[in-house]
Amino acid sequence: MDISDVYMSIGQKRNISHFANIVRIAQSDNFISPEEERFLKTVAQKYNIDSKKYKEILKNPNKYPTIAHLDCEERIERLYDLLKMVEADHIIRKRELLALKKVVTGLAFPVKNVDAIVLKAAELDVHKNDLETFQKKIMVVIKLR
Repeated sequence: MDISDVYMSIGQKRNISHFANIVRIAQSDNFISPEEERFLKTVAQKYNIDSKKYKEILKNPNKYPTIAHLDCEERIERLYDLLKMVEADHIIRKRELLALKKVVTGLAFPVKNVDAIVLKAAELDVHKNDLETFQKKIMVVIKLR
């Protein structure tokens, strides 16, 4: 662990954790497509992940544990980003869904609903559903409303 990692805020740690989760999904089929790579670079920029940390995470995303989120809306937003990676190359692979299921569990979604959440999320085309619509449909599955 770098000394700089010790002094990171929890927000920075969550962003790095989230990015590592996205990388795990991208690598789940042992290949990162050009579309997935573009999305990774976009997410890295969004979360202020510098090129050194980007390369470090790509090399070993499992070094970074999933950090659970207490806020349900934030969890769903992270799920939305994860789905964008799953759908980046317009092919949803079984390995990607298995990796997504692990991450969804780690994000502290209700364990009894993880399968239903992943199934519903995979049914929703994130290219056709904005975040707000996605949140509403996932909330129904989570049964928080």
